[in-house]
Order: sequence, then C-alpha cells, then structure tokens
Amino acid sequence: KAVVSTQSTGEFCNKFNFLNQYIVKLCWGWTLSLCVVSITVKLWRQVVDGLKYLRFWIQMSASTLIWFLGTQAIVYIENNYGFCQTDSDILMDSKKDICHNVEHGVWDPTIEISGHIFMMVFCNLMICYEQETCLPANESSEELQSKDGTGYSPLHKLEDDGQCVVHNAILKFIDHFFSFLLLCLFCVFNLMIVMTSLYFHTPVEKVIGVAMGVSAYAIVTFHKCDKVEAYCRD
Repeated sequence: KAVVSTQSTGEFCNKFNFLNQYIVKLCWGWTLSLCVVSITVKLWRQVVDGLKYLRFWIQMSASTLIWFLGTQAIVYIENNYGFCQTDSDILMDSKKDICHNVEHGVWDPTIEISGHIFMMVFCNLMICYEQETCLPANESSEELQSKDGTGYSPLHKLEDDGQCVVHNAILKFIDHFFSFLLLCLFCVFNLMIVMTSLYFHTPVEKVIGVAMGVSAYAIVTFHKCDKVEAYCRD
C-alpha cells in the first residue's frame, strides 16, 4: 500500500507516534484555536468593523461543519464498505462493527481514504487563507487607522490616556506570537503529510484525501472567487 514498506522501523511509520496522536488527530482543534486568537487580535488592531468579525465567525463555523461532515463521510465509507476475513471464510456482506463480533474476524475496507491528509490539507489552506485575508501583523496602529475614513480604531480611544503605545505593543506581541505558532503548525502539518504519504495508504486513497481537502476549502471560500475575477479584470 505505502511507498515505504510498512515493515520499516522508525517513529513516523508508527501510527501511534506523538505527532500523529496529539497533533494530526486534533489538527482542526489546534487550527481553530490558534486562528481564533490570531485573527481576533488582528481584527482588534484594525478599524472597528462588525461585518469583519461576523464574516470570520461565520467562516469558522462553516469550516467546522465541513470538517465534521468530511471526517464522518470518511469513517462511514471505511466502516460500511469492505469485507470480513475469518479463519475459514470471507464475509462479503458485512460491516466493521459486525465483523469485530465474529470470532477471529478481521475487517478489510474496500477503500480507506486518508482522513489525515484530508484534514491537514484543509487546515493548511485555511491557515493560509485566514492569515492572507487580514492585514499584515507588522502594520502600526496609525497605518491601520488610516485605512478607515473616520480614523477610528479600538486603540484610538486609548490615545488620550497615553496608553495607546503600550496596548498596541502588547497586541502586536500577541499577534506575532500566535502567527508564529500557526507557522509552526503549518510546517508540522506539511511534515506529517509527507510521512503519511510515505508510510500509509494507497496512491488513490491519498489523492482522494487531497481532493476532499481542496474541495472543502473551495466550498468555504467560494465567495473569494468574485474578488479574484474582479482583480483579473482590472
């Protein structure tokens, strides 16, 4: 099945390794948590715009729903399409839970779509998208305020108290810190995509996983197509 023999020894060919158990399996939880903090801080530093907050939370909610439906679809296919091998027979019309109740029954799914590749591709694309749609973290509060006709931002009200510089420095540090954590997460996901591709699943199962991840991202961000088309016309 895999590019590298499953008889190989090493940390990454063991599906119970630390990264696989606590990072990959929880990849959407990590992505969602870090994105929420990072983007919230970025938006706080910008001009107050309720629509931006609303768009962000709607998109995160939609992304969570897509992630849930995608993973459930993969689990459903794996558990319901395959055959059960026993010591003396092969049960074609069976399901995974039934097979496990058969003596010496071993479930062999017809296709085992790579759910890890699906999730990690989807998470990586969402990290890039959310970071790209917000203003760069190194813009100053004055630059952020100048983008609004009124020049009003959450930091503007602190200027009279002489606290604007301090608060902006704190927010900038938090912004940079969580952006760095997202970058680290992005790199770990890319590493684990390569390791999963080498040690697990057939090429077809991996391609389907990638296609599902890209399709999920396209569904969540379909509204951006209008912006790209308008940019190209200009």
